[in-house]
Amino acid sequence: MDDGSRLPWIIAIVLLFCAAWFAAAETAFASVSRSRIKLRAERGEESAVKAQWILENFDRAITTLLICTNAVHIAAAALVTVAVTRRWGLSAVSVSTLITTVAVFFAGEMLPKSIAKKYSERIALSCAPMLRFLMGLLKPLSALLTAVGRGAAKLTRGDAELSVTEDELYDLIEDMTEEGTLDEEQGDLISSALQFGDVTVESILTPRVDLSAIDIGDSYEEILSQIKSQNHSRLPVYEGSIDNVIGILQIRTFIKAYLRLGAQMDLRELLDEPLFIHQSTNIDELLPIMSRHKQNIAVVTDNYGGTLGIVTVEDILEELVGEIWDEDDVVEETVVELSEGVYLVDAEESVSDVFEQTDFTDPEEDEELVNTLMGEWAYEQFTAIPQPGDSFEYHGLRVTVAEMEHNRILKLRVEKLPEETEGGEDA
Repeated sequence: MDDGSRLPWIIAIVLLFCAAWFAAAETAFASVSRSRIKLRAERGEESAVKAQWILENFDRAITTLLICTNAVHIAAAALVTVAVTRRWGLSAVSVSTLITTVAVFFAGEMLPKSIAKKYSERIALSCAPMLRFLMGLLKPLSALLTAVGRGAAKLTRGDAELSVTEDELYDLIEDMTEEGTLDEEQGDLISSALQFGDVTVESILTPRVDLSAIDIGDSYEEILSQIKSQNHSRLPVYEGSIDNVIGILQIRTFIKAYLRLGAQMDLRELLDEPLFIHQSTNIDELLPIMSRHKQNIAVVTDNYGGTLGIVTVEDILEELVGEIWDEDDVVEETVVELSEGVYLVDAEESVSDVFEQTDFTDPEEDEELVNTLMGEWAYEQFTAIPQPGDSFEYHGLRVTVAEMEHNRILKLRVEKLPEETEGGEDA
Protein backbone atom coordinates (compact mmCIF):
# COMPACT_ATOMS: atom_id res chain seq x y z
CA MET A 1 0.00 0.00 0.00
CA ASP A 2 1.58 3.32 -1.03
CA ASP A 3 1.49 6.59 0.90
CA GLY A 4 -1.34 7.90 -1.26
CA SER A 5 -3.62 5.03 -0.33
CA ARG A 6 -2.75 5.28 3.37
CA LEU A 7 -3.54 8.97 3.72
CA PRO A 8 -7.39 8.67 3.74
CA TRP A 9 -7.22 6.00 6.44
CA ILE A 10 -4.87 8.13 8.58
CA ILE A 11 -7.16 11.13 8.21
CA ALA A 12 -10.21 8.97 9.06
CA ILE A 13 -8.52 7.74 12.26
CA VAL A 14 -7.64 11.33 13.22
CA LEU A 15 -11.26 12.35 12.61
CA LEU A 16 -12.40 9.45 14.82
CA PHE A 17 -10.23 10.76 17.64
CA CYS A 18 -11.72 14.22 17.09
CA ALA A 19 -15.23 12.74 17.31
CA ALA A 20 -14.26 11.06 20.60
CA TRP A 21 -12.95 14.39 21.93
CA PHE A 22 -16.17 16.21 21.03
CA ALA A 23 -18.32 13.47 22.60
CA ALA A 24 -16.24 13.52 25.80
CA ALA A 25 -16.40 17.33 26.01
CA GLU A 26 -20.20 17.34 25.57
CA THR A 27 -20.78 14.75 28.30
CA ALA A 28 -18.24 16.29 30.67
CA PHE A 29 -19.81 19.75 30.57
CA ALA A 30 -23.32 18.29 30.83
CA SER A 31 -22.36 16.27 33.93
CA VAL A 32 -19.88 18.48 35.76
CA SER A 33 -20.82 20.18 39.04
CA ARG A 34 -21.36 23.86 38.29
CA SER A 35 -20.79 24.78 41.93
CA ARG A 36 -17.35 23.11 42.00
CA ILE A 37 -16.31 24.81 38.75
CA LYS A 38 -17.48 28.16 40.14
CA LEU A 39 -15.54 27.57 43.35
CA ARG A 40 -12.35 26.80 41.43
CA ALA A 41 -12.91 29.79 39.15
CA GLU A 42 -13.19 32.06 42.19
CA ARG A 43 -9.80 30.75 43.30
CA GLY A 44 -8.32 32.07 40.06
CA GLU A 45 -7.77 28.83 38.09
CA GLU A 46 -7.60 29.85 34.42
CA SER A 47 -9.09 26.63 33.02
CA ALA A 48 -11.93 26.83 35.56
CA VAL A 49 -12.67 30.43 34.51
CA LYS A 50 -13.00 29.28 30.89
CA ALA A 51 -15.08 26.27 31.91
CA GLN A 52 -17.43 28.53 33.88
CA TRP A 53 -17.83 30.81 30.84
CA ILE A 54 -18.71 27.76 28.72
CA LEU A 55 -21.29 26.62 31.28
CA GLU A 56 -22.83 30.10 31.28
CA ASN A 57 -23.09 29.85 27.46
CA PHE A 58 -23.95 26.17 27.39
CA ASP A 59 -26.44 26.41 24.49
CA ARG A 60 -23.72 27.89 22.28
CA ALA A 61 -21.31 25.20 23.42
CA ILE A 62 -23.74 22.39 22.54
CA THR A 63 -24.42 23.92 19.11
CA THR A 64 -20.67 24.19 18.43
CA LEU A 65 -20.09 20.58 19.50
CA LEU A 66 -22.95 19.35 17.32
CA ILE A 67 -21.53 21.18 14.28
CA CYS A 68 -18.06 19.73 14.85
CA THR A 69 -19.35 16.22 15.63
CA ASN A 70 -21.49 16.01 12.51
CA ALA A 71 -18.69 17.45 10.38
CA VAL A 72 -16.13 14.85 11.50
CA HIS A 73 -18.64 11.99 11.24
CA ILE A 74 -19.58 12.91 7.67
CA ALA A 75 -15.96 13.52 6.69
CA ALA A 76 -14.79 10.20 8.17
CA ALA A 77 -17.59 8.27 6.47
CA ALA A 78 -16.86 9.95 3.12
CA LEU A 79 -13.10 9.26 3.31
CA VAL A 80 -13.62 5.61 4.21
CA THR A 81 -16.14 5.18 1.37
CA VAL A 82 -13.77 6.74 -1.17
CA ALA A 83 -10.81 4.66 0.05
CA VAL A 84 -12.77 1.39 0.04
CA THR A 85 -14.24 2.07 -3.42
CA ARG A 86 -10.80 2.75 -4.90
CA ARG A 87 -9.26 -0.39 -3.41
CA TRP A 88 -12.04 -3.00 -3.41
CA GLY A 89 -14.80 -1.53 -5.54
CA LEU A 90 -18.43 -0.62 -4.87
CA SER A 91 -19.25 -4.11 -3.63
CA ALA A 92 -17.30 -3.48 -0.41
CA VAL A 93 -19.03 -0.18 0.45
CA SER A 94 -21.85 -1.81 2.45
CA VAL A 95 -19.42 -3.76 4.63
CA SER A 96 -17.20 -0.70 5.16
CA THR A 97 -20.22 1.42 6.11
CA LEU A 98 -21.25 -1.13 8.75
CA ILE A 99 -17.71 -1.33 10.17
CA THR A 100 -17.37 2.46 10.18
CA THR A 101 -20.72 2.85 11.98
CA VAL A 102 -19.72 0.37 14.69
CA ALA A 103 -16.29 2.00 15.10
CA VAL A 104 -17.79 5.50 15.38
CA PHE A 105 -20.44 4.30 17.84
CA PHE A 106 -18.01 2.58 20.22
CA ALA A 107 -14.80 4.59 19.81
CA GLY A 108 -16.33 7.94 18.91
CA GLU A 109 -19.42 8.04 21.14
CA MET A 110 -20.07 5.39 23.79
CA LEU A 111 -16.55 4.87 25.19
CA PRO A 112 -15.54 8.56 25.47
CA LYS A 113 -18.92 9.51 26.95
CA SER A 114 -18.67 6.78 29.59
CA ILE A 115 -15.18 7.97 30.57
CA ALA A 116 -16.24 11.64 30.54
CA LYS A 117 -19.16 10.99 32.86
CA LYS A 118 -16.83 9.37 35.39
CA TYR A 119 -14.16 12.09 35.19
CA SER A 120 -16.39 15.01 34.23
CA GLU A 121 -14.57 17.75 36.17
CA ARG A 122 -11.09 16.75 35.03
CA ILE A 123 -12.09 16.42 31.37
CA ALA A 124 -14.18 19.60 31.38
CA LEU A 125 -11.23 21.62 32.67
CA SER A 126 -8.85 20.12 30.11
CA CYS A 127 -11.27 20.65 27.20
CA ALA A 128 -12.29 24.18 28.18
CA PRO A 129 -9.54 26.17 26.35
CA MET A 130 -9.97 24.39 22.98
CA LEU A 131 -13.78 24.39 23.20
CA ARG A 132 -13.84 28.10 23.92
CA PHE A 133 -11.62 28.69 20.88
CA LEU A 134 -13.97 26.62 18.69
CA MET A 135 -16.99 28.51 20.06
CA GLY A 136 -15.39 31.78 18.97
CA LEU A 137 -14.36 30.39 15.60
CA LEU A 138 -17.80 28.98 14.76
CA LYS A 139 -19.80 31.78 16.38
CA PRO A 140 -21.42 33.07 13.13
CA LEU A 141 -22.54 29.60 12.01
CA SER A 142 -23.64 28.70 15.55
CA ALA A 143 -25.67 31.92 15.84
CA LEU A 144 -27.36 31.24 12.48
CA LEU A 145 -28.33 27.67 13.39
CA THR A 146 -29.50 28.75 16.85
CA ALA A 147 -31.73 31.44 15.31
CA VAL A 148 -33.21 28.90 12.89
CA GLY A 149 -33.86 26.47 15.75
CA ARG A 150 -35.52 29.11 17.91
CA GLY A 151 -37.67 30.23 14.98
CA ALA A 152 -38.85 26.68 14.41
CA ALA A 153 -39.51 26.22 18.12
CA LYS A 154 -41.80 29.26 18.17
CA LEU A 155 -44.07 27.58 15.65
CA THR A 156 -44.95 24.82 18.11
CA ARG A 157 -46.42 24.92 21.60
CA GLY A 158 -43.97 23.43 24.07
CA ASP A 159 -44.56 21.86 27.46
CA ALA A 160 -44.72 24.12 30.49
CA GLU A 161 -41.35 24.64 32.15
CA LEU A 162 -40.92 22.49 35.21
CA SER A 163 -39.59 24.05 38.37
CA VAL A 164 -37.17 22.17 40.60
CA THR A 165 -39.02 19.87 42.98
CA GLU A 166 -38.35 19.70 46.71
CA ASP A 167 -36.91 16.19 46.39
CA GLU A 168 -34.49 17.42 43.72
CA LEU A 169 -33.37 20.22 46.03
CA TYR A 170 -32.68 17.72 48.83
CA ASP A 171 -30.68 15.56 46.39
CA LEU A 172 -28.75 18.61 45.22
CA ILE A 173 -27.90 19.60 48.81
CA GLU A 174 -26.81 16.04 49.59
CA ASP A 175 -24.59 15.92 46.48
CA MET A 176 -22.99 19.29 47.28
CA THR A 177 -22.34 18.17 50.87
CA GLU A 178 -20.72 14.94 49.70
CA GLU A 179 -18.62 16.82 47.15
CA GLY A 180 -17.41 19.26 49.81
CA THR A 181 -18.96 22.37 48.25
CA LEU A 182 -21.14 22.69 51.36
CA ASP A 183 -20.00 21.65 54.79
CA GLU A 184 -22.31 19.49 56.88
CA GLU A 185 -23.58 22.37 59.03
CA GLN A 186 -24.49 24.46 55.98
CA GLY A 187 -26.25 21.48 54.41
CA ASP A 188 -28.23 20.86 57.59
CA LEU A 189 -29.20 24.55 57.79
CA ILE A 190 -30.50 24.61 54.20
CA SER A 191 -32.39 21.34 54.72
CA SER A 192 -33.94 22.75 57.91
CA ALA A 193 -35.02 25.86 55.99
CA LEU A 194 -36.74 23.68 53.36
CA GLN A 195 -38.55 21.70 56.07
CA PHE A 196 -39.42 24.83 58.06
CA GLY A 197 -42.83 25.31 56.45
CA ASP A 198 -43.89 21.70 57.10
CA VAL A 199 -43.34 21.75 60.88
CA THR A 200 -46.39 22.34 63.07
CA VAL A 201 -46.47 23.93 66.49
CA GLU A 202 -47.57 20.64 68.04
CA SER A 203 -44.18 19.04 67.34
CA ILE A 204 -42.04 21.72 69.04
CA LEU A 205 -44.16 22.98 71.97
CA THR A 206 -43.41 22.59 75.65
CA PRO A 207 -46.23 20.26 76.80
CA ARG A 208 -48.53 21.25 79.65
CA VAL A 209 -47.09 18.55 81.94
CA ASP A 210 -43.71 20.37 81.76
CA LEU A 211 -45.25 23.82 81.84
CA SER A 212 -44.28 26.24 84.57
CA ALA A 213 -47.14 28.65 85.19
CA ILE A 214 -48.44 30.98 87.92
CA ASP A 215 -51.83 30.70 89.57
CA ILE A 216 -53.38 34.16 89.90
CA GLY A 217 -54.60 33.12 93.34
CA ASP A 218 -51.09 32.47 94.73
CA SER A 219 -49.61 34.90 97.21
CA TYR A 220 -46.79 37.16 96.08
CA GLU A 221 -44.38 35.26 98.33
CA GLU A 222 -45.30 32.00 96.60
CA ILE A 223 -44.88 33.63 93.20
CA LEU A 224 -41.45 34.98 94.20
CA SER A 225 -40.39 31.56 95.42
CA GLN A 226 -41.48 30.01 92.13
CA ILE A 227 -39.61 32.68 90.16
CA LYS A 228 -36.39 32.10 92.14
CA SER A 229 -36.47 28.36 91.43
CA GLN A 230 -36.46 28.90 87.66
CA ASN A 231 -34.63 30.82 84.93
CA HIS A 232 -37.57 31.97 82.81
CA SER A 233 -38.04 35.60 81.79
CA ARG A 234 -41.80 35.18 81.24
CA LEU A 235 -44.44 32.87 82.67
CA PRO A 236 -48.07 32.24 81.73
CA VAL A 237 -50.65 33.09 84.40
CA TYR A 238 -53.87 31.10 84.77
CA GLU A 239 -57.02 31.37 86.84
CA GLY A 240 -58.64 28.24 88.18
CA SER A 241 -56.84 25.77 85.88
CA ILE A 242 -54.08 25.79 83.31
CA ASP A 243 -56.76 25.58 80.62
CA ASN A 244 -57.72 29.16 81.48
CA VAL A 245 -54.60 31.22 80.76
CA ILE A 246 -55.39 34.89 81.38
CA GLY A 247 -52.06 36.52 80.60
CA ILE A 248 -48.27 36.45 80.35
CA LEU A 249 -46.21 37.87 83.20
CA GLN A 250 -42.79 39.40 82.55
CA ILE A 251 -40.63 38.55 85.56
CA ARG A 252 -38.69 41.81 85.42
CA THR A 253 -41.92 43.82 85.44
CA PHE A 254 -43.23 41.84 88.43
CA ILE A 255 -40.07 42.33 90.50
CA LYS A 256 -39.95 46.07 89.80
CA ALA A 257 -43.60 46.48 90.79
CA TYR A 258 -43.16 44.33 93.90
CA LEU A 259 -40.14 46.36 95.07
CA ARG A 260 -42.01 49.62 94.47
CA LEU A 261 -45.53 48.74 95.67
CA GLY A 262 -45.17 45.52 97.64
CA ALA A 263 -48.46 43.83 98.47
CA GLN A 264 -50.40 46.87 97.16
CA MET A 265 -49.78 46.05 93.52
CA ASP A 266 -52.42 44.46 91.28
CA LEU A 267 -51.00 41.45 89.45
CA ARG A 268 -53.67 41.54 86.75
CA GLU A 269 -52.52 45.00 85.63
CA LEU A 270 -49.01 43.65 84.97
CA LEU A 271 -50.13 40.90 82.61
CA ASP A 272 -49.63 41.01 78.84
CA GLU A 273 -52.47 39.75 76.71
CA PRO A 274 -51.85 36.10 75.78
CA LEU A 275 -51.59 34.94 72.18
CA PHE A 276 -53.52 31.72 71.50
CA ILE A 277 -52.80 29.51 68.48
CA HIS A 278 -54.07 26.09 67.42
CA GLN A 279 -51.84 23.03 67.56
CA SER A 280 -52.01 22.56 63.76
CA THR A 281 -50.50 25.98 62.98
CA ASN A 282 -47.29 25.84 60.94
CA ILE A 283 -44.33 27.55 62.56
CA ASP A 284 -43.55 29.59 59.43
CA GLU A 285 -47.02 31.13 59.80
CA LEU A 286 -46.69 31.61 63.56
CA LEU A 287 -43.39 33.51 63.52
CA PRO A 288 -44.72 36.61 61.69
CA ILE A 289 -47.88 36.51 63.86
CA MET A 290 -45.78 36.59 67.04
CA SER A 291 -43.64 39.36 65.57
CA ARG A 292 -46.72 41.40 64.67
CA HIS A 293 -48.17 41.03 68.19
CA LYS A 294 -44.72 41.56 69.77
CA GLN A 295 -45.07 38.31 71.71
CA ASN A 296 -42.29 35.89 72.67
CA ILE A 297 -44.71 33.23 73.95
CA ALA A 298 -47.81 31.73 72.38
CA VAL A 299 -50.28 29.45 74.18
CA VAL A 300 -51.05 26.35 72.11
CA THR A 301 -54.62 25.05 72.31
CA ASP A 302 -56.07 21.68 71.35
CA ASN A 303 -59.28 20.95 69.42
CA TYR A 304 -61.37 21.54 72.56
CA GLY A 305 -59.82 24.89 73.51
CA GLY A 306 -57.74 23.43 76.35
CA THR A 307 -54.11 24.35 76.90
CA LEU A 308 -51.81 21.89 75.14
CA GLY A 309 -48.60 23.75 75.98
CA ILE A 310 -46.65 26.84 74.99
CA VAL A 311 -44.22 27.68 72.20
CA THR A 312 -41.58 30.43 72.21
CA VAL A 313 -39.68 32.27 69.51
CA GLU A 314 -36.58 30.38 70.66
CA ASP A 315 -38.36 27.06 70.02
CA ILE A 316 -39.08 28.16 66.44
CA LEU A 317 -35.53 29.38 65.79
CA GLU A 318 -34.10 26.15 67.20
CA GLU A 319 -36.06 24.24 64.59
CA LEU A 320 -34.14 26.21 61.96
CA VAL A 321 -30.62 26.57 63.38
CA GLY A 322 -30.48 23.76 65.94
CA GLU A 323 -30.37 23.76 69.72
CA ILE A 324 -29.66 27.15 71.35
CA TRP A 325 -27.98 26.70 74.71
CA ASP A 326 -28.08 29.33 77.43
CA GLU A 327 -25.29 29.59 79.98
CA ASP A 328 -27.57 28.07 82.62
CA ASP A 329 -28.78 25.17 80.46
CA VAL A 330 -27.65 21.65 81.29
CA VAL A 331 -26.51 19.93 78.12
CA GLU A 332 -28.14 16.52 77.76
CA GLU A 333 -27.57 13.98 75.02
CA THR A 334 -30.91 13.01 73.50
CA VAL A 335 -29.48 9.88 71.85
CA VAL A 336 -26.91 7.90 73.86
CA GLU A 337 -25.26 4.76 72.48
CA LEU A 338 -25.26 2.16 75.27
CA SER A 339 -23.49 -0.52 73.22
CA GLU A 340 -23.11 -1.47 69.59
CA GLY A 341 -26.52 -1.12 67.97
CA VAL A 342 -28.28 -0.21 71.25
CA TYR A 343 -29.34 3.36 72.05
CA LEU A 344 -31.17 5.19 74.84
CA VAL A 345 -33.23 8.01 73.32
CA ASP A 346 -35.33 10.85 74.67
CA ALA A 347 -39.05 10.47 74.00
CA GLU A 348 -39.18 14.14 72.93
CA GLU A 349 -36.74 13.49 70.07
CA SER A 350 -38.27 13.21 66.59
CA VAL A 351 -38.39 9.80 64.93
CA SER A 352 -36.54 11.05 61.84
CA ASP A 353 -33.67 12.46 63.95
CA VAL A 354 -33.35 9.18 65.87
CA PHE A 355 -33.30 7.20 62.62
CA GLU A 356 -30.61 9.51 61.26
CA GLN A 357 -28.42 9.38 64.39
CA THR A 358 -28.68 5.59 64.61
CA ASP A 359 -27.98 5.11 60.86
CA PHE A 360 -31.32 3.38 60.31
CA THR A 361 -33.00 3.59 56.92
CA ASP A 362 -36.78 3.44 57.03
CA PRO A 363 -37.84 1.03 54.25
CA GLU A 364 -41.35 2.49 54.25
CA GLU A 365 -40.08 6.08 53.95
CA ASP A 366 -43.17 7.16 55.89
CA GLU A 367 -43.43 10.95 55.57
CA GLU A 368 -45.79 11.09 58.59
CA LEU A 369 -42.88 10.02 60.83
CA VAL A 370 -40.69 12.98 59.84
CA ASN A 371 -41.92 15.28 62.62
CA THR A 372 -43.49 12.65 64.91
CA LEU A 373 -41.95 12.42 68.38
CA MET A 374 -40.57 9.10 69.62
CA GLY A 375 -42.94 9.03 72.60
CA GLU A 376 -45.95 9.78 70.41
CA TRP A 377 -44.88 7.12 67.90
CA ALA A 378 -44.40 4.55 70.67
CA TYR A 379 -47.85 5.23 72.16
CA GLU A 380 -49.43 4.59 68.75
CA GLN A 381 -48.01 1.05 68.73
CA PHE A 382 -49.79 -0.06 71.93
CA THR A 383 -53.48 -0.66 72.55
CA ALA A 384 -53.14 0.33 76.22
CA ILE A 385 -50.93 2.61 78.28
CA PRO A 386 -47.49 0.94 78.10
CA GLN A 387 -45.32 0.06 81.07
CA PRO A 388 -41.51 0.03 81.36
CA GLY A 389 -40.29 -3.06 79.52
CA ASP A 390 -43.07 -3.10 76.92
CA SER A 391 -41.70 -3.14 73.37
CA PHE A 392 -42.55 -3.33 69.68
CA GLU A 393 -40.57 -4.08 66.55
CA TYR A 394 -40.28 -2.05 63.35
CA HIS A 395 -38.31 -3.38 60.37
CA GLY A 396 -35.36 -4.72 62.36
CA LEU A 397 -35.64 -2.26 65.27
CA ARG A 398 -36.86 -3.19 68.73
CA VAL A 399 -38.16 -0.16 70.64
CA THR A 400 -38.61 -0.69 74.38
CA VAL A 401 -40.13 1.66 76.95
CA ALA A 402 -37.26 2.38 79.35
CA GLU A 403 -38.59 5.09 81.67
CA MET A 404 -42.03 6.54 82.43
CA GLU A 405 -43.51 9.14 84.75
CA HIS A 406 -47.24 9.56 85.38
CA ASN A 407 -48.17 7.54 82.27
CA ARG A 408 -45.78 9.62 80.18
CA ILE A 409 -42.89 8.01 78.30
CA LEU A 410 -39.57 9.70 79.10
CA LYS A 411 -36.94 7.35 77.66
CA LEU A 412 -36.94 4.61 75.05
CA ARG A 413 -34.38 1.89 74.33
CA VAL A 414 -33.79 1.40 70.59
CA GLU A 415 -32.01 -1.77 69.55
CA LYS A 416 -31.00 -2.90 66.06
CA LEU A 417 -31.88 -6.57 65.70
CA PRO A 418 -29.48 -8.91 63.87
CA GLU A 419 -30.46 -9.73 60.31
CA GLU A 420 -31.88 -13.18 59.67
CA THR A 421 -30.95 -15.56 56.90
CA GLU A 422 -33.54 -17.38 54.79
CA GLY A 423 -33.31 -20.37 57.15
CA GLY A 424 -34.32 -18.12 60.05
CA GLU A 425 -30.91 -18.16 61.74
CA ASP A 426 -29.16 -14.95 62.74
CA ALA A 427 -26.76 -13.71 60.12
